[in-house]
Amino acid sequence: MIPSFRTRRREPARLGAALVLPWFLAGCVGMAPASAPVACGVAGPDIACTRHGAIRGVAEGDTLAFKGIPYAQPPVAALRWRAPEPPGPWAGLRDGSQFGAICPQLAGAEVVGNEDCLTLNIWRPRQAEGGPLPVMVFLTGGGNHAYSGQGAALFGGVNYNGHLLASKGAIYVSFNNRLGALGFLAHPALSAEHPRKISGNYGNLDQIAMLRWLQQNIAAFGGDPKRVFLFGTSADGGSICALMTAPAARGLFHGASLQSSVPTGCEMPTLAEAEAGTGRTVERALGCGADTAACLRGKSTAEVVRALPGTFGVLPRLYGPNVDGQVFPEQPLAVIARGAHAHMPVIIGNSTEETNLFVNGLGPVTDGASYDAALARVFGAVAVARIRGVYPPQAFPSPRHALVKLTTDAFFTCQSRRVAGVLSKSQREPVYRYLFAHALENDPEQKALGAVHTIEHAFLFAWEGKYKPTDTDLAIQRLMTGHWTELSRSGSLAGARPAWPASAPNDDYLVIATAPALGSGGADAQCGFWDTFPLPWPHL
Repeated sequence: MIPSFRTRRREPARLGAALVLPWFLAGCVGMAPASAPVACGVAGPDIACTRHGAIRGVAEGDTLAFKGIPYAQPPVAALRWRAPEPPGPWAGLRDGSQFGAICPQLAGAEVVGNEDCLTLNIWRPRQAEGGPLPVMVFLTGGGNHAYSGQGAALFGGVNYNGHLLASKGAIYVSFNNRLGALGFLAHPALSAEHPRKISGNYGNLDQIAMLRWLQQNIAAFGGDPKRVFLFGTSADGGSICALMTAPAARGLFHGASLQSSVPTGCEMPTLAEAEAGTGRTVERALGCGADTAACLRGKSTAEVVRALPGTFGVLPRLYGPNVDGQVFPEQPLAVIARGAHAHMPVIIGNSTEETNLFVNGLGPVTDGASYDAALARVFGAVAVARIRGVYPPQAFPSPRHALVKLTTDAFFTCQSRRVAGVLSKSQREPVYRYLFAHALENDPEQKALGAVHTIEHAFLFAWEGKYKPTDTDLAIQRLMTGHWTELSRSGSLAGARPAWPASAPNDDYLVIATAPALGSGGADAQCGFWDTFPLPWPHL
């Protein structure tokens, strides 16, 4: 049984980065000195020569795409639940026209994907001038158990390709990392195999391996390894926050955007909590007792994926990074608070109706009694009266509207503001906060949902699904792609239009809407209340 939520508390400091770094670089994610580049023996405008061999891209509009490039060895058999190993060279000219397999996950009731999935995809402008371009790397989200670098069936279908961002003068990268139990399972039997007695965080180790690969190879595609910008949504925005504090990721990226994400990543479970919770639950579901590690590795991909499906919602998530004293030495937010993280320009924010779909998982909320029951399920029975005093249901159009508002405030708006404030105080590099307040207007169903969780990331990609954007949609898309690419290019939005001042010193933020506007403070999000309130643990 998964333990009930815990109140937030600071994690005591673990091993310092200076003690951890040499071992980690030498043995954890293939960080040993890179091998010499492989001689390509071929040349052409559509060919890139990496350290592992030559690859031919495929023309897609105004871009050249290189797909399915392995950045690590397949994590199968004995490499399941181990740190990724560097990829080997390939012979001949590799075809870059097809995506690799997605990582195993549930699509409805069906298990899809293949464990041989650690690949990345690169789009570059077909006509690029002016030297190396900034590199924008997208981390997809999906609760750490779903989606891939190819796309997701969200908001009419979003293809995570680089057609739009490359047209703005960037190199765009998408990729896959291990998900669910295969990517984040922490268990005492797996920890016993490790020299530092840790487990889990395999998906994050994949992310670090991918970033290391980019440092070694992105110049071959016209990218600047000194301007790598990560932008991620939901769970993977949280991963970015964590990676900003990971010793092995130091220097591998130089700017970040955390979108609808910060409840996870800036604070997260301990290794012991992850082992006792999800780890033991998966063990029991798979019937593994004696020789648990061998038993786990003997299970099929489908059995592992089905053992404990991941969840979306306002209740604590099942899969994600843990504070293991090694990959993540201590709570990321604590590292950031004392300025010991990798300093960089940051965008951070969320939409205004994040939880409009999530609260459906709490059952119908139609009156005072069901409202109180939903509050008790999320925050505990003892908190109901306190929350109701700040969010009386009669002050909203309906009890459900009240629940959406308070959970969006608690888990997203006030957490974005909190993390932006901590970052602004601990570094000189600018931190830009936003609230996304625009709905997809050209579809009645989507419009009724409002500005829901992760809707803003759809505006960073070309409209290639069934949804037909309005002129307002396109204007907001131009705003977002312009600001995001400018920060990746220059590290500042000082001259951006519309103006977007850094959060410090006035707690400013940009409202991204039909008519963009500036705001300050917590607006109507009751952050003074939530800043003192113990949230469910581990966070979303």
